[in-house]
Amino acid sequence: MVLIGRAMVEEPRLLILDELCQGVDLKDRRLVMRTVDGIAQQHHATIIYVTHRKDEIPRSIDRVFELA
Repeated sequence: MVLIGRAMVEEPRLLILDELCQGVDLKDRRLVMRTVDGIAQQHHATIIYVTHRKDEIPRSIDRVFELA
């Protein structure tokens, strides 16, 4: 969460989040996903969210590129 906050101070146009929930418990995973959704609503940044788990994709992510 600290790293997300630090990145957002600069108001980036592109935010790449790679395996953000790796090793995070379910409660904090939900917090992270809500935070990403909040960033998507409040800022004009493009967000690239990398994950191996479909259940970790925040609702604000509207395009999915899946490698098989």
